[in-house]
Amino acid sequence: MPPPSPILEQNDNLTLGTVQSQIQKGMSQAEVLSVLGSPNIVTKGSKGNEVWTYDKIGSSQSAVASSTYGARTLGQGIWVFLFGGVSSRSSANATTESKSLTVIITFDENNNVSIINYQSLKY
Repeated sequence: MPPPSPILEQNDNLTLGTVQSQIQKGMSQAEVLSVLGSPNIVTKGSKGNEVWTYDKIGSSQSAVASSTYGARTLGQGIWVFLFGGVSSRSSANATTESKSLTVIITFDENNNVSIINYQSLKY
């Protein structure tokens, strides 16, 4: 009998949409591996069944820059003309957004998916 084929890592497929649309109750462990890749953590449940945990954490940064140009008012039009009445102001704001997705899949005694739990956070 030839050795089993290696399982390719596909953790980039770990998205909430993938879990919701492709992971179903009754799927075998091999099918889950083909969709999500290897889990981050494997534990045994209270009944001896396997529990797989997938964790994905990411962050992104975005920057917003703005500039404002306008005329200064000094009360007398001549003063604006003589002393340069145009002002400018610029500012930049950077924001960081972090996301995490935790997926916990519990298998039954036949190693088929029995429970799918997930939590998606954005902060």
